[in-house]
Amino acid sequence: MRLFSTVVWPRTALTVCVFVALLFAGTGCGGDTSDRPDPSEAPQVSAPSDTSGNTSYPNVQQSALDEPFPAPDMTLTTMDGDEIALNEAEGPVVLNFWATWCPPCRHEIPDLIEIHDEYGERGLTLVGVSRDEEGESVVTPFVEDMEINYPIVVEEDDQLEKALGTVYALPTTVLISPDGQVTHSIMGLFDVDSLREQLDTWLDDEEAVADRS
Repeated sequence: MRLFSTVVWPRTALTVCVFVALLFAGTGCGGDTSDRPDPSEAPQVSAPSDTSGNTSYPNVQQSALDEPFPAPDMTLTTMDGDEIALNEAEGPVVLNFWATWCPPCRHEIPDLIEIHDEYGERGLTLVGVSRDEEGESVVTPFVEDMEINYPIVVEEDDQLEKALGTVYALPTTVLISPDGQVTHSIMGLFDVDSLREQLDTWLDDEEAVADRS
């Protein structure tokens, strides 16, 4: 049985959250902060994540877009002041839309940390896009507590979401191929091993091309 279910609200509301149905029954994740979990209650980095090989979560291939499209011509500025041009990345890009108050978002962070460790030096660009309305004042201590090792962007508006047109809930993970095409949009938790398979396919192809040149 899948533990997490998805609630989709109108686009006029704050981007919604895929919530923990059994633990937070009847409680959605929206604009009202009164019922949001305290970020300090987030699991530690060492907390195990069970998305790897878990068949109850969809695999990445099941979330492939019918019609891939070019990555938006946008430059993201990370909390460290670095700039990432989405349509100029030399390798694959993973955009993870999340928030500190979103339980399943917090649940998948250990997996994303491992993915960045494994693939960062091979050319992967993994970016966490925070949708916290409170901005860096809540995101900065959360990132430090969780020891997040990948770049974080605090999106104060929804321009990136509008440009992508594929983000309707939190968490959502968007994949951009090495040739600059938006190819997948994954709503909710997913089997992280299937993400590894997709990244291996892209990066192995790139490495083979480089070896032939």
